[in-house]
Amino acid sequence: MPSAVVTGVDVVAIPGLTITEFFGGMSSKDTKLSAVFEKITEPAMSNPWRCPEFDEYIIMTKGEGHVEHNGGTVIVKEGGGVYLPKGCRVRVNYPSAPAEHVAICLPAFSPAIEHREEGDNVPPPPAHATATTPSLSTAVDVVKAPTLCITEVFGNVASKDANISVCVAKVDEACSEAWQAPTFAEWVLVLSGKLQIHGADGVREVSAGSGLFLEANERVKWVWPEACTYVPICMPAFTPDGCRRECEEGSAKDADPETMARLEQLHAK
Repeated sequence: MPSAVVTGVDVVAIPGLTITEFFGGMSSKDTKLSAVFEKITEPAMSNPWRCPEFDEYIIMTKGEGHVEHNGGTVIVKEGGGVYLPKGCRVRVNYPSAPAEHVAICLPAFSPAIEHREEGDNVPPPPAHATATTPSLSTAVDVVKAPTLCITEVFGNVASKDANISVCVAKVDEACSEAWQAPTFAEWVLVLSGKLQIHGADGVREVSAGSGLFLEANERVKWVWPEACTYVPICMPAFTPDGCRRECEEGSAKDADPETMARLEQLHAK
């Protein structure tokens, strides 16, 4: 998949529920990964049981979700995350509204590999079913700069996962970052505001409701012309060394000398 700005597609839009796909089979034609932003506006939204053939990472950005599985129920609260391994039979419900979350599926979601249990009859376990259970992840503020806060929900720091990192980044006011050429690919979902990516091919602007895919080794500079909230997904997971960041006086992370030192220390642990 070449680097590109992608417009989100509302794959579900019914009373009380909107699911916007930023990456996946409908929006970006990506089969490796799908990423959606789900908004629940009516309480007691209930979903059927399912046993997917994909791994799923859920980050609650508002409210809480109750994840039922064969061994009980786990509750993921606002700001936290839950990992659902493929083959795990689960049902995710939202007892109160509003609730919002980002869900990432590897490989990309499709109805054919979700294995929803429709109706009252419980089918026999599919061949890929496992005895695994969901696991909660506690978020960690890995970057706390004067104008930029990045909270890692999955990754090398928060969940000890080197394969993928997922963060929620919040920019308070106009600022910019240093040039970088990461060794990892990056999928970005812009939830509010806008951001600009400067690169060899010019400037790409990404507004709320759109996403951006950046190939590994692409040299870019991030600029935020206004307050912005976005979700960066990195594969393999972000590391300071893998970011290959070029220090730049006045950039968001260099405004406070402790910012990068703390990020390095968290990854060293």
